[in-house]
Parts: sequence; structure tokens; C-alpha cells
Amino acid sequence: MLKITDVKRLEDVYNFHMSFETPYFFEVDFESWKKSFTDDIDSEGRALFKELFVKAVYDEDVLLGFVQYGKTAFGFDSSGEISSDVSHSVIRNLYFIKDRANAGELLLKEATDNLGADEKIYAFFHYFGMSCFARHGKLFESHTHIDALLKENGFEIEHENVYYSSAVKGDETSEVTIVPSDLTKGNQQYIDFKINDNQVGGCEVHYPDKSIAYLRWIYVNGDMVGRGIGTKCLSALKHFLYGKGITRFDTDTALNNTVAQHFYEKNSFLREGVTRSYFKIK
Repeated sequence: MLKITDVKRLEDVYNFHMSFETPYFFEVDFESWKKSFTDDIDSEGRALFKELFVKAVYDEDVLLGFVQYGKTAFGFDSSGEISSDVSHSVIRNLYFIKDRANAGELLLKEATDNLGADEKIYAFFHYFGMSCFARHGKLFESHTHIDALLKENGFEIEHENVYYSSAVKGDETSEVTIVPSDLTKGNQQYIDFKINDNQVGGCEVHYPDKSIAYLRWIYVNGDMVGRGIGTKCLSALKHFLYGKGITRFDTDTALNNTVAQHFYEKNSFLREGVTRSYFKIK
């Protein structure tokens, strides 16, 4: 009979986690993954969780799945601002073998029972994903068995995003000047775009790996929209990243944001699939 237990070897969870074909499960080593899995911070160096638990299900010594859940160290208030007075209950990771739904049920029950005192439980909360995966915390669409389990147990989809990836080749040119800030404690960088010393926009880039960059957001000034400035800024950004040894550049945008999707696809980003976050009201 299957039962919930403590993890026997964290290396087994790492190998299990990395075995899934998900575009933002970057090929990181065990130590990088472990640091992100157990002791993660955001861009400003804040600890993401004040408490975090991991449980597993085994068939004898074979790992069938694991769940990671806990309370965040801060949260987002009613206006969307970060607040230390807010804490969210989050199922951060929930992965199990596709044909072992009974293992998934045990794992989900473990998390919801222990987070059950709260009115609202989140699953795959985007902001609180793992830093070694650029903190993209949503569930990729290929994990249909996990999506089905969550919905069967009262979870609803909160947000849906389209995930994109682009190769960085270094042959991009632009009249835009890149003005980067120093790296944050969370290995992110704010960048201004300038033309003739005038700022025309900016962006934030996360570096989860020495060869990978993740675009968290990008903008151009309102009076510049529709003039091709965004494409020039993105071209200059890719050239800058290539000089840092970056060969892969990822990003995401809301499923209903067709304007942003057109922008990325016009600029050589390939659509990888849809990612989702969930919530449950008790």
C-alpha cells in the first residue's frame, strides 16, 4: 500500500524532477537545483518561503512522485504590491508518474490537509517558482494528469501564459544603446534602452544559468509605441546578451495578450506551449 513519507534521498527528487520534458526545466546541476529547491530568494534577495515542506510517495524504493508546499515569506496585497504582512499558501511543486494517479492523490491530500486552515490555496504560483528555472512557477501544459488532478479536487485555473524561447546568435544590430545596472542578489538585471542618450524603454532580465537568460518584462515609452522601437530594443538586448555568453533567451506573456505574442513571434521567439497557475477557495 502506498503512503506519504519523507524524502529518502534528495538526489532522487532532483533526477525525477529533471526527467520531465518541460521547456523551462533548464539543465542545471544538483547543487544549483538544491539551493533553489530548499533556500530560494527573489530578485531583491528576499527569502521566498518562511516554511517549506517536501513529501514523497515510493513503491518500495522507486520514487513515484513528490510534493513541495509551504507558506510564503511575503505576498501581494489587494493593490498587487509586495507586502511582508501577506503570506500565501502555495503548492510549489507537484509531480508524479502519469499512470500512478493514486500517488498524485496522496501527495495533493498531504499538501491541502496541511495548508487547509487558509481560505485560499495556490498551486504553481508563478512568482514563487524555482530560481534555477527563472522562477517560472506555472505548470506546463504537457502535464495533463496533474492539471486533471487539481481540477478534480476543486482547483481552478487562475492565469494562463504562453511560453517562448529564442536562440541568441549575436548577429543582431540596432542603434539602441544598452545601459545595464548591476546584478541583483537574485541574479537579475535591470536594463535601460537609449537612443541618442534619450531613454526609450527598459526591461528586466533573469539569469538562471550561465548560457540562459529570461526576459521578465520589457517596455517602450508610450510615445514610441508603433514605431518599431520595441524591435530595435529587443535586437540590441540580444546582441548584449550574446556578448555575455547567452545562447538561449526565454520569456512568457499572458494567453490573452495577443499583441505581445505577435511582437515576440515577429522577433524570432518560438511558441513552446501554455503554462498555468491555479487556486482553490475553501
